[in-house]
Amino acid sequence: MHDETKAPGARRAAVDALIAAWKCKDIDGVLAQLCDDVEYHYLVGERPLVGKDWVRRFLERFREHIGDENHWRILRSAEVGDALLVEGVDDYLSSDGKHVRYPYMGVFEFRDGRIARWRDYADSRLIAAQREGAALPEWLE
Repeated sequence: MHDETKAPGARRAAVDALIAAWKCKDIDGVLAQLCDDVEYHYLVGERPLVGKDWVRRFLERFREHIGDENHWRILRSAEVGDALLVEGVDDYLSSDGKHVRYPYMGVFEFRDGRIARWRDYADSRLIAAQREGAALPEWLE
């Protein structure tokens, strides 16, 4: 079987499609990029979400806390084997008007053209402080 994600840039295009869907709050569009048995670590160190149903429930709850402005972006990416590693910034207004911005590192592992494992590395304390209304650190301005 030919794996289209092995073509140069195909993995990045799949992750870009996932991000575009999330910016539109299109959960089905996000899930279309994932394997049925996906393992997703929203924050490494937390229990992983396993399977599309669990990811859907998480995204439905998380979507309620995101306002209309969402500027999730990737700054750098690199492919290693079946994985795409990304460095970026998640940047959004919460549904109650708080500005949340934090750097992250993400790892997407592919199988048969879809994301099989997804791990995000970010500072949960920084995220929580901003959700509580703390000002953005100067270095994130």
